[in-house]
Amino acid sequence: MKTKALLISTDEDEGGLALLSINGNEVGAMNCLGYGHTAYPKIGSLFEPAFTCLFDEDPNVNWDSVFGGNPAQEKRLHSTGEWSYQALGQIVEIKDDFTALADCGGCLLPLPIPMYDPEFIGAYVGFDVRRLSVGSN
Repeated sequence: MKTKALLISTDEDEGGLALLSINGNEVGAMNCLGYGHTAYPKIGSLFEPAFTCLFDEDPNVNWDSVFGGNPAQEKRLHSTGEWSYQALGQIVEIKDDFTALADCGGCLLPLPIPMYDPEFIGAYVGFDVRRLSVGSN
């Protein structure tokens, strides 16, 4: 699943705020666009975002909290700070390195727990992201 994002604005500093529109929803993330594999996107242009997440080192984040964290089966990001979110999504991919990706309303985000069993593709999950960062593919 590939997503396109519209770059709305940046504060022009790496590590600052990048504001994107994905499927009509605004998403703020830490600006890591200069670290991507493609040229730095221009304001108003579409690009393929690559998201990374910094998670809290909360001992309560475990299998049960992630799989029980989205009982309404939503796909969205709920902002809890400048680039912090409650991520609600559906698992769409499990990579060879045991990283699972969830579709959170157009943003593909890694889960805070390792995953290896493809039977969980399609399961709904919920988790907190302390810092969402965006680069470009």
